[in-house]
Amino acid sequence: MRIALLVTAFMVLNLISACSQDSGTPVSPVPSPSPVPSSSPVAGTGADQILLNGKILTVDAQFTIAEAIAIAGERILAVGSNEAIQALAGPATRIRDLEGRTVVPGLIDNHNHFVRATEQWYRQVRWDEVDTRREALNKLRQKAAQLPPGEWIVVLGGWIFEQFSDDQHAFSRQELDQVLPANPVYIQLGYSRGYANSLALAATGIDAATRVADGTLVRDDAGELSGELIGAGAFLRLAARIPATSDATWDQSLQLTVDDYLKAGLTTLLDVGGNTVTPRHYEALDRAAANGLLNLRVFYTLNAQNVVGASPEDIIEALETWAPRSGNDRFGQFTYGEMTYQGIADPAGVDWNPDQASLDNYGNILKTAARRGWQIHEHSNRDDKMQAILGLMAEVNRESPIAGLRWTIAHAETASDQTIAQAAALGVLFALHSSAQMGAVAAAQGGEDVSRVPPIRQIEASGIIWGLGSDGTVVSGHHPFHDLGWAVSGLARNGEKLLQATVSREAALRAHTINNAYLLFMEDRLGSLEAGKYADLVVLDSDYMSVPEARIRDIHPVMTMVNGQLVFEQ
Repeated sequence: MRIALLVTAFMVLNLISACSQDSGTPVSPVPSPSPVPSSSPVAGTGADQILLNGKILTVDAQFTIAEAIAIAGERILAVGSNEAIQALAGPATRIRDLEGRTVVPGLIDNHNHFVRATEQWYRQVRWDEVDTRREALNKLRQKAAQLPPGEWIVVLGGWIFEQFSDDQHAFSRQELDQVLPANPVYIQLGYSRGYANSLALAATGIDAATRVADGTLVRDDAGELSGELIGAGAFLRLAARIPATSDATWDQSLQLTVDDYLKAGLTTLLDVGGNTVTPRHYEALDRAAANGLLNLRVFYTLNAQNVVGASPEDIIEALETWAPRSGNDRFGQFTYGEMTYQGIADPAGVDWNPDQASLDNYGNILKTAARRGWQIHEHSNRDDKMQAILGLMAEVNRESPIAGLRWTIAHAETASDQTIAQAAALGVLFALHSSAQMGAVAAAQGGEDVSRVPPIRQIEASGIIWGLGSDGTVVSGHHPFHDLGWAVSGLARNGEKLLQATVSREAALRAHTINNAYLLFMEDRLGSLEAGKYADLVVLDSDYMSVPEARIRDIHPVMTMVNGQLVFEQ
């Protein structure tokens, strides 16, 4: 079975890629070096499209601001003044007047659980941008009106009670029964608890006599189930019994997910798998790619949720067998993560104290990854874990230099100055996220530590290349302007000043564009608006550079392009 899974998955990747390499030869995921594209037009070419009268934030090395942009086919032809760009127009050129609107490069998410979200998206309600409980409940009613009678409705994270300005009490079974009398509903708050109505409890066989391990079914004053489920043992018992999604429905649901991501201004993402992900999730993704239905650039990691077993031997076998990079500029697999090896996992709320055998196993995984040219994308919330893995990376680096592999630590909420310095010395990068989990970490730390959740200003000052992402969609939403607003203003979803040591607007935008392109080994093709790069761009309803910091999170795209194709327009 193990070999069959690997062979089947390898065949699928070969169908989408001509880039697979001989598994017996060390390979590197780093693309061939190429010069940084110039903003000068290519001689002898004309523009298919021109966007005039805008404020073009190119995010090039000088953070140049231009007026206009010309596009030829999938690529940017030139960026410059209205006069210079208009001179590239021909009889068939389509010209669009931006009317002063700001344009940014297509936004890139360096750590997203997209593939997991696709299964339920068609019946999911997102509260990422909701400010009141009343509005949240009304969205449930609206979703019920769009679905067949009796269909499940779910809210799978991305929200916190503190965002509701009118009422922050826990949801009750009776309240949800009143809102949705004919639909089972399940609402999940991060990874801590869930809420269900009577139909959901009945449909999953949960009643007052049910007992669960590692969790609590909360009861009301009358001894009846309140609908609140605390702890993974409780809420996952219900969530695991939600009816499976058929392939046809899943395909439609995936397209709804893609459309919503493009509407938010995301044009590229790295999917990192995650708990509850199965090979069926990747089958849906493969179907969409094979049918040319991925307008969003999606790259995903090799991990224990697709074809790799959990043992160190399985992981090393996969690193030896697979090429580090497969696919093309639209869709493919590369990097290993997010949780490379369960033996060094750092779940929230428990001490981190792996035995020496686990550390040795992880060290052997790193040695294989370095020799075979793999990027490592390692989930780490705790500084003690970061210190330990950086120590092991330093040992590997003495035999096989790792800087060119762009190994990345994801999250890094409590990274110390020592950790930052050691990462900088090794060429290790950071993928940082403005998630609801960070608010919980900050509350637990208190005081000055709140300013180091994560320490983005210190990391920026160190010279390390770092990217900004979401960790969507359970612990946070998928909206990139929420990330940008948090990095610049330091404000949490409820308006509280969570992050004291913030960064400039320019640094934040670089982190969500060109820096993330670097993490993906695609900085020569994506991440800035320069001649020769793909025409991935987003036109905004407000000026990112001048709106009040607190309003950056409220910016919305009015138009999104990928490869020069219009994929969203308001």
